[in-house]
Amino acid sequence: MNEDIVATARGFTGVRWRHQGRSRDGIDCAGLVLEVARICRGSTVDVRNYNRKEANEQMVAHCRAHLTPVPIRDAQPGDVMVFGLGDSRHMGIVGDYKHGGLSLIHAYLAVRMVVETRIDEEWRARARGCFRFPGV
Repeated sequence: MNEDIVATARGFTGVRWRHQGRSRDGIDCAGLVLEVARICRGSTVDVRNYNRKEANEQMVAHCRAHLTPVPIRDAQPGDVMVFGLGDSRHMGIVGDYKHGGLSLIHAYLAVRMVVETRIDEEWRARARGCFRFPGV
């Protein structure tokens, strides 16, 4: 498990949601993943040319370009997962759920903050891709 990745993502819990935010003053789902990558892996990658509700596969393509794809069934804490939520895309960091299984640490517009949610069958059915940081 990538404890540093999970711990860093959890450190953003409660931070308010803000489109294209990149700080503890406000962050969105892509910003959370990018900030965790910057803090834990020294990444300088950033993307700002996306809509609030990105409907195409640009998010998955960006992950494929910068991360290592892994089968969704092989997801483990510290991985990045991309989901389809209706007509938009969403992403977060996989965590270890305190009651067993996996969780998703994500900046969730529906609650307007970073939260940790159990990855249940509904979330798993929405998964569009799973990715691992290089060198892991």
